[in-house]
Amino acid sequence: MTGSPLAMPMRIMHRWKQRMNGSEIAILFFAAAMALVWSRTWRPVIPLSAFPAVPGFSFWEDLTITFFDMLMVLLAVAVCSLFLMGLARLSKTFRAFLVPALSVGRATPGLGLIGLLTGLLPPLVAIILVAASGMVWRVVTAALDAEETVPADLERVAHSLHLTEWQRFWRLQMPLSLPMIVHRSASAMSGVWFRLLCAQAIVELMTHHDHGGAGTLALLGMMQHQPLWLFEAIGITFLLIVMVDQCLTRPLLGWSQRYRLDGPPTGHARNGSWILKIWRHSSFLSRASLLMRSTIGGVGNWRIGRICTPDVSHLQSERRSPPAILPVLAIMSFVAALWWGRILNVLLYDVLIGLLTLSHVCGALILSVVLWVPVGLLMGNASSALRRRVRTLSVLCALFPAVLLYPVFRIFGGLPPAVLLFLGTHWLVGVAVLDAAQGVPPELRQVVQGLRLQGPLLWRRVLLPLMAPNLCGGLLIAAMPLWNTVMIAEAFAHSGSGLGEQLLSDTLRQVLSAQIPALTLLVLLSMLLDRLVLQPLAVHAAQKYTLT
Repeated sequence: MTGSPLAMPMRIMHRWKQRMNGSEIAILFFAAAMALVWSRTWRPVIPLSAFPAVPGFSFWEDLTITFFDMLMVLLAVAVCSLFLMGLARLSKTFRAFLVPALSVGRATPGLGLIGLLTGLLPPLVAIILVAASGMVWRVVTAALDAEETVPADLERVAHSLHLTEWQRFWRLQMPLSLPMIVHRSASAMSGVWFRLLCAQAIVELMTHHDHGGAGTLALLGMMQHQPLWLFEAIGITFLLIVMVDQCLTRPLLGWSQRYRLDGPPTGHARNGSWILKIWRHSSFLSRASLLMRSTIGGVGNWRIGRICTPDVSHLQSERRSPPAILPVLAIMSFVAALWWGRILNVLLYDVLIGLLTLSHVCGALILSVVLWVPVGLLMGNASSALRRRVRTLSVLCALFPAVLLYPVFRIFGGLPPAVLLFLGTHWLVGVAVLDAAQGVPPELRQVVQGLRLQGPLLWRRVLLPLMAPNLCGGLLIAAMPLWNTVMIAEAFAHSGSGLGEQLLSDTLRQVLSAQIPALTLLVLLSMLLDRLVLQPLAVHAAQKYTLT
C-alpha cells in the first residue's frame, strides 16, 4: 500500500478469510453458551457503601495511579502476547485454534467484558485486562503475520544450524516481527487509553469505590457538576499521553526499524526520537543496552524443545475449514442456553436495537470519509513540510481519548451517537489518508507537474486512486475501536439508543445473563461488517490501485 505498508493486515493482502469462517462462529457461540450456563450460578456483588461525593485522591495521586495502571497494562500485553506466540509456535493444534480465536477476540469490545471480569477478578485486575484486551490481539496477529514473511533462505539457515523451536522463536521470529508489532502497538495506543479511562469509571459505578485515576476523577466531575475535576482529568490524561508517546512509543518505533528486512528507512521516512538519540549518545545507557542485549541473547540461545523443521503444514491447517456441524451445534447450544436461562424472549429485541447500533457505526465511518477525502485532496497539492506537520498533529489528536469530551457536548445539548463515535475514531482514517498523500512517489509528482494536471482532473485521475487503498485500510482499522466506543457514545447521546447502551445498563445493574447475549450480538455484527463490507472493499482497493 502506498504510504504505510503496515496499515493493512497481511492476511487481507493475502486474500485470507474474506468471508465468515465456521471456526469463528463455533468459538463465538460455544463461548457464549458456556458463559450463559455459568451465569446461572453467579451472584452480583452489591456495593455496601454510598457513592463517593468527592475524589479520594489528589491530582498527583490520580496521575501516579493512572501512570502505573498504564504500565501494568503494557506489561500484561507483553506477557500475554509472548505466551500466546510461544504456544502457537510450539503447538500446531493450538495455532490452528488461535487464528480464528484472534479474529473473534479482535471483534470483541473490551469494555463489554468488564461486567464478567469484575465478577471474577479484583477490580484493578479487571481494569488492566479490559484495557489490554485489544492490543494483545493486535500484537499476536502481527507476530503471526510477520512469521509468514520470513524468507526461505533464513528458514534454511535456521534448519542447517539445528536451531530448536525456542531458539528459532527468539533469534528469528521475534526480531523479524518487531517492526510490525511495534507499529500495530503504536496505532492501538489510542484504544488503550480509551478503554483504561472508561474501565476505571465503570468499575467505580459498579463497586461505589474510588480506585483512583483520571477516569474516576472525570466521572465524579460529571456526576457532581464540577467542571474543574473534569479539566483535571483531561490535564492528567494529556500529560501522560505525551510522556508515554515521547518516552516509550517513539523510541520503540525508531529502534524497531533496524530489524526491517529491507534495512532502516532513510531521510524523512525514518522515525526519530530525542530519547533514542540521548540513549545512543550516552556511554552508560549504551553499556546497559549491551548488557540487556547479551542477557536476551543468552536466553535465546537456550536449547529448549525439539529441532525446528522447515514445515508449512501449520499454514495449511489454518486454511482448512472445520466440519459444518460445529457451527450448527454451537448456535444450537447458544439458543438452548438462552431457553434454559429464560431469556430467549429478549433476543429479538436485542437484534432490533443491534441494527440501530450498526447504523450508528456505519454513520460514523461515512462521516469520516466525508471529512478526510477533501482534506486528503488538499494535502495532495500541499508542500511535504505541511503534510508532515498535519500528520503529526493528527497522530497526537488520535491518541487523546475523546470520551473525556463527551460530557462537554452533553452540557450543550448533546449530539447523535454517530457524531460522538466519529469524534473518537475519525483521526485513524485521517492518518491513513495523510499517509497516502505523503506517499506519492516523486517521479509521479514530476509527471503531474509536467502535464500541468490541476483541479478535478488531478483529483480524479491521480489523487483519489492513490488515496483509495489507504482510505479503505483506515476504515478497516477505525471500525474496531468504534465498537468499543459505542457503549459510551450511546449512553451520552440524548437521542436514540442501541445495543451498546443496553449492554452498559445491564453491566451497571450487574445482570450478567442479559450482558452475554448483547455482547455476543455486538461481536457478531462487528465481524459481519468487517468480513462482508470492509475487508472486501479494502482488498479490492489494494489490488486495483496500489503502486508496486
